[in-house]
Amino acid sequence: MHMKKNRYIPFGYTMRNGRLVIEPTEAEVIRRIYEQYVDGATLKEIAEQLTLTGVPYSEKMTDWGKARVARIIENTKYLGDSEYDKIVDDSLFMEAAAAKKARQTAIPEHLSAELSAVKNRVHCHNCGYPMRRRSSRKYKTTTVWTCTNPECACKVGITDTDLLEEITRIMKRIKDNESLLDPPPNSPSVKSEKTRLTLDFEAALAENSVDEEKLSRLITAIACEEYAKIDPSEERNAEDLKRRIRRIGIQDQFSPDLFDAMVKSICLGSGDIEIVTKNNIEIGGTDGSQKDTEKDGYGNPADK
Repeated sequence: MHMKKNRYIPFGYTMRNGRLVIEPTEAEVIRRIYEQYVDGATLKEIAEQLTLTGVPYSEKMTDWGKARVARIIENTKYLGDSEYDKIVDDSLFMEAAAAKKARQTAIPEHLSAELSAVKNRVHCHNCGYPMRRRSSRKYKTTTVWTCTNPECACKVGITDTDLLEEITRIMKRIKDNESLLDPPPNSPSVKSEKTRLTLDFEAALAENSVDEEKLSRLITAIACEEYAKIDPSEERNAEDLKRRIRRIGIQDQFSPDLFDAMVKSICLGSGDIEIVTKNNIEIGGTDGSQKDTEKDGYGNPADK
């Protein structure tokens, strides 16, 4: 094939005997771009694949970008006219146009306010990068959340309704038991020291001749260790958050007001969805703030 150094002629066409004709290899690339896009691939994913496989755009250029792929998807010349022969079927072109619109607007009308509140706070459970939401043309009822970290590229498929219901369930769980917002112990050493002091106290209490002064010292030491577990500022943050959410009621449906007051981010991965609260406590649908399912009696939903 004869390839132009510069693309004065649209990708997919070439000049032969003074006439614009289809360049078969490039035309096949164009059709593949449309099909991948309709099947759910992003502009970035398509561009990266074309660059990685060394598909030439022109004689001196094999680098593809989102904008270049987008121009191909939007180019009506591929539908054919008096100057250009047809490369893409009308139905495929229209599907790609609909998919492009759907990527930004495909939020069910009754969920639009809720998804607007959530979508910018979803992060990847694996690496912490933000995740981006898009509708899947391949699986029409499912939304795909994709990690923006190119080295991670985690993808999670979940319906908008299921996502909001799970977030609502976790928020209700926190409302039902505010202790989930309490910060965890400072360190394992604090726990072990408290355990040692407690054992000393029980031993002293069991002695035939009780040393009240020793017991008093041990009680004071245990209390000091208990206070040492928690950073005062963390404790204050937890109490402030509890007061804020007490003022907001929760119903069976998602509450944007409660979400905004309570939630810093959503961690989405292959396992359970987790909420990171405004005071940086991670709480899942089946685990407590310190991964303690007994803390509030909420077990696996399947066990109920």
